[in-house]
Amino acid sequence: MARIIVVTSGKGGVGKTTTSAAIAMGLAKRGHKTVVIDFDVGLRNLDLIMGCERRVVYDFVNVINGEAAINQALIRDKHCDQLYILPASQTRDKDSLTQEGVGQVLEDLAKDFKYIICDSPAGIEKGAHLAMYFADDAFIVTNPEVSSVRDSDRMLGLLASKSRRAELKRRTY
Repeated sequence: MARIIVVTSGKGGVGKTTTSAAIAMGLAKRGHKTVVIDFDVGLRNLDLIMGCERRVVYDFVNVINGEAAINQALIRDKHCDQLYILPASQTRDKDSLTQEGVGQVLEDLAKDFKYIICDSPAGIEKGAHLAMYFADDAFIVTNPEVSSVRDSDRMLGLLASKSRRAELKRRTY
């Protein structure tokens, strides 16, 4: 079973996408089959950081909506054959992501990948919640500004209360 890792923050511009790309590349270079997913629908940047922006044909939302198969949307990294990228849609609305759709995509990816890295959008909107919901582990990226640290603390609270892990904990008590 794959390990799902979310990279998140309450604030934009702190390095979530760069951190996601670096973690994914590091795991892949160690020989672990890894996929990194851009959850930032409408404002994707992971494809730029990973150098595959010209190779995007289908995206995460196309897969969720059944318009493309996962293997059609996945982009294999040119420098590391163990690394794949699933870009976000640049043209769709953030509400295009659904918990059921995201869950199904993650379940399907978990059959073939050891690590699934979820590059979360900033803030506490739907895309960020969905990126965090299924996570086994989380990296919270911040910078040394009071607002960034406070927002990161808010993300910790959300991870502790609104994730699938938190729901399972509540059910066992």
